[in-house]
Amino acid sequence: MSTLPGRPRMLLLFVAVVVLAVLAKAYAAFNFYSEQQTRFMMDTYVSISATGRQDVVPAAVSAALDRVQQIAVKFSAQDPRSPVYAFNHEGRPLADKEIVSLIGRGLQISQASGGAFDMTVEPLAELWGFYTKEPHLPEDADIRAALQGVGFRHLSLKDGILTKDRPDVRIDLGGIAKGYALVEAVKVLRTFGVTSAMVDAGGDVYVLGRKGARLWNIGIRQPRAEGIVGYVSVRDTAVMGAGDYERFFIKDGRRYHHIFNPSTGYPTEGVASVTLICDDPVVGQAWGKIPFVLGPHKGLEILSRIPGMDVIIILSSGERLYSQKLRHPLKVDPPQR
Repeated sequence: MSTLPGRPRMLLLFVAVVVLAVLAKAYAAFNFYSEQQTRFMMDTYVSISATGRQDVVPAAVSAALDRVQQIAVKFSAQDPRSPVYAFNHEGRPLADKEIVSLIGRGLQISQASGGAFDMTVEPLAELWGFYTKEPHLPEDADIRAALQGVGFRHLSLKDGILTKDRPDVRIDLGGIAKGYALVEAVKVLRTFGVTSAMVDAGGDVYVLGRKGARLWNIGIRQPRAEGIVGYVSVRDTAVMGAGDYERFFIKDGRRYHHIFNPSTGYPTEGVASVTLICDDPVVGQAWGKIPFVLGPHKGLEILSRIPGMDVIIILSSGERLYSQKLRHPLKVDPPQR
């Protein structure tokens, strides 16, 4: 049996190694392709990044954003195409199964929180100008008048139909619909077989799977300065934030923001931000308003009773409150990229 001389044999081995390296790189590029798309909707930027097969991921991300866009229109209190708009301005009963189902969950949270979470604050948000680019401080008499139509008990959900007992009752689902949009976006990604992704709707985040071999590192915003106070490492989890820094104005040295106390008609005071880490973005978004309205300590006490919920509250003074035994502790060292 003849054998190749040493030099040709080494050359063939080198070629084989190069070919294998090229094939491995091509395989990785195809099966671990990363795609990110961003659109402006729900009054914020919604960004989805995902990793997977190159022939799947772009279409998956686009379809997930399309689903968010559908929800943005359908659940909007400001879009005349929305059944919510017709309910608010024409008094038409709401019978859309998808919308009514989410409202049903919202009413359960309203009941459980003693009205601290309330979807009927739309008249207040409009009165204070938070639907425009020029929010302002209303007259006390106008706030009292607007409060006549505020209160979740003005709503009645029976046999899958939502009605109201006053014509001036108007709902805004912005405090719960973004969480629902995250849920639906992730559903779409999963139907395409995507197992690694992040959906970010203006700082409300759901992460699917891992980021490669590592957990996802999600920053917690500093409410009174640039940057973050720290980050949490998570997978298959929602990180939902609410803050008085999102939409606000300052008059005579006082901060007025878009999170209202439904019983007073005024923006809340004392709490700067709340971050909830949990499995369900709908739960996280809705319950995130509770410490603002009920106060940080009572809010923390209530939220700590919810199984699987991590709570991080930052007060206007800068003090921080945490739920006990955090599953996802706040880290302050620089995260790995």
